[in-house]
Amino acid sequence: MAGPIEFQAFESRAAASIATADLLAGRLVRTLEKDPLARASLVVSGGSTPGPCFAHLSTRRLDWSRVCVVPSDERWVPVEDPASNEGLIRRQLLRDKASPAQVLPFFRAGTRAEQAPRVIEQDLRTLPRPFSATLLGMGEDGHFASLFPDFTGLAAALDPVGETRCITVQTRGSPHLRISLTLVALLDSAVVVLLIFGEAKRHVLESASKGEGGYPVESLLSHAPGPVQVMWAP
Repeated sequence: MAGPIEFQAFESRAAASIATADLLAGRLVRTLEKDPLARASLVVSGGSTPGPCFAHLSTRRLDWSRVCVVPSDERWVPVEDPASNEGLIRRQLLRDKASPAQVLPFFRAGTRAEQAPRVIEQDLRTLPRPFSATLLGMGEDGHFASLFPDFTGLAAALDPVGETRCITVQTRGSPHLRISLTLVALLDSAVVVLLIFGEAKRHVLESASKGEGGYPVESLLSHAPGPVQVMWAP
C-alpha cells in the first residue's frame, strides 16, 4: 500500500500550473530565507507538462542566483537538441527573473554516457540537500523521471535505501539512451510534487496508491518523506 497523498484538483491545466509554480517558489524562498548565504536546489522533470509551470515560476521574485536546477532525467543528447531536457529548462525556466539560476547538466560532451552517472553523482554532493522541492511528471505507464516499467534495472533504481543516485537507462521504447536520478536521489527532498494531467493518469495514480498495477510510481508514493503533493487537472 502506498503512502498518503495530498491531492489537489484544478478546473484547468493553467490553474494547476500556476498553483504548482507558487508551491515551488514558496519552498525555494523558505530555504533561502534560512540564511543570507543559503543556497537552494530544485529538481524538475522535462516533457510538455511542466512548461507552463516553468513560465510562471520564472516570474517569481526570489534570489535565483542562489538556486541550482537539477533535471530529474535527461536524454543523452546535446543541449541544443530539441529532445534535451536541459534545453527545455533553459528556454522555459531560466528566463525573466529566474535567468540567474544555474542548471546541473547531465549530458557532458567528451564524456561517455556510461561514465556520466559517476560524474553527476560527484556534482550532486556539492549541492545543498535535501532539495527544496522535486517536481515530477508521470506517464500513463506509471513511470517517473526515466524509470520505465520495461527498464531491466528498475528494481535497483527503485530501491529506497540504495546507494546509487544516478544511472543510465536504455529501453526498447525510447530512441535515446537516458540518464536518470534514482528513487533514493529523488526522495532526498523537502517535498515531492507530482504534476499530472488527464483522466488516464488520474486512474493510474489511484491504482498505484492502492498498490495495484505494479506501476513504478507506487514506489515513489510509498517511500516519499511526506505526503506527495499531487496537482491534477483534466
